[in-house]
Amino acid sequence: NPDATIHDKNDVPFGKVDDKASVEVGETVSYTITGKVPDYTGFTTYTYLITDTMSEGLTFQKDAKVTVGGTDVTSACTITYDVDSNANKFTVSIPVMNYTIGAEIKVTYTAVTNDKAVTVISKNSATLTYSNNPTDSKSKTTTPKDEETVYSAKLVIDKYQKDNKSKKLANAKFVLKNDEGNYYKYTAATESATAQVEWVKNQADATEVTTNTNGAAVFNGLKDGTYHLVETAAPAGYNLLANEVKVVING
Repeated sequence: NPDATIHDKNDVPFGKVDDKASVEVGETVSYTITGKVPDYTGFTTYTYLITDTMSEGLTFQKDAKVTVGGTDVTSACTITYDVDSNANKFTVSIPVMNYTIGAEIKVTYTAVTNDKAVTVISKNSATLTYSNNPTDSKSKTTTPKDEETVYSAKLVIDKYQKDNKSKKLANAKFVLKNDEGNYYKYTAATESATAQVEWVKNQADATEVTTNTNGAAVFNGLKDGTYHLVETAAPAGYNLLANEVKVVING
């Protein structure tokens, strides 16, 4: 049949990227999903459905935006936030037959890392479901998951008597500095806001942690970088550390 149209099922590109992988708690991560308007010649209807799911360490900001060929078409799309079963899941249905074949599709949105991202690789995955047969409207293909990850570290202090690691020391107090000389400040999560790490100029405004009976204390929600532990109070009967302790977090 010389009038047949060949549809290349593989010519439906789909990809996803984020703008960072190492994050602080409370930091915003931006995501971009890209594709292009497929060849819908011969179709009477065409499904182009993006499904995106984030793990619980990411708080979705419900700010998805869709452009086709650089033009904002968000209002023409059907965006569904699955807040009942998964607050971090949404779908975007794009009416691709309204646009020029081959035009770039771009979906952008943001998520804030929360305290559930600490020492857990938080995953964000997306799939595309699209029509693949003009003679069968029910025939569709779903791409494999395109997955991006973010990670937030924690720094754990182990305070013990010199030359005797079994003698743990409680009630030692510390603050944390970054390489710019600013101090770590942690604000716990509330019902209306995620946890937040900030860096303040004055030590008096910093979060001070105290070692427990196991000699342990924690600074949560740190991204890759160089930090400096400063002991501000020593346990009774002991001297303060003479120098700051340099700590490097890398991956």
